[in-house]
Amino acid sequence: MKIPLWLIVSILVIELGAVLLLVPGSFTKDAIQKESAYVESSLGPETSEWINNKADSWHKLIMIDSGIERGIYRTFIPTENARKESRGMEEMGQFWFDWIKGRINTLSEVVYQFLARIALLVVWSPYMLILLVPAVYDGLMTWRIKRTNFDYASPIIHRYGVRSIGYLFLAFCVVSFSPFAVSPLVIPVVMMITCILIGFAIGNFQKRV
Repeated sequence: MKIPLWLIVSILVIELGAVLLLVPGSFTKDAIQKESAYVESSLGPETSEWINNKADSWHKLIMIDSGIERGIYRTFIPTENARKESRGMEEMGQFWFDWIKGRINTLSEVVYQFLARIALLVVWSPYMLILLVPAVYDGLMTWRIKRTNFDYASPIIHRYGVRSIGYLFLAFCVVSFSPFAVSPLVIPVVMMITCILIGFAIGNFQKRV
């Protein structure tokens, strides 16, 4: 059973909505700082600096240069001139506007945190290839051997291997938008498990004679 795309999108939308509505921006900012400290202690200051710089540039490109953040502010928060023109109602809705500002800041922090995790994934990606290539090769060799003898190619192992990869992908997406600090060692662990599952899945394709 494959995980439907609509289910993945729905889970991510619900998670992002809950974060934007319930999590203070300061909480996300603290999580970013803690996660950056985890990266520095595990991978070194140069890698941490590279990740932060890359996340900064991506965040600036997506949220600021594109005008998204400015557009959100203009949509939900009136300008100073608009307030002055509303004589007698200048302070009306001030609490609401302050709350909206906090939500926009939280959105900006969540996007930055997500981009920092993508940058961390880029750092680990060469090691993913080192693990993936032998796993795929081993799976292919196992599958070819099973085609020439009476070894059993288990459709159950294949099916659950593919399904587990889908669940790991979903979990990675959920964690990527999580407002909590995550250890950078989570990614290589997930990579290793994914490569093992890919090898099992390939090695247990149904035989074709």
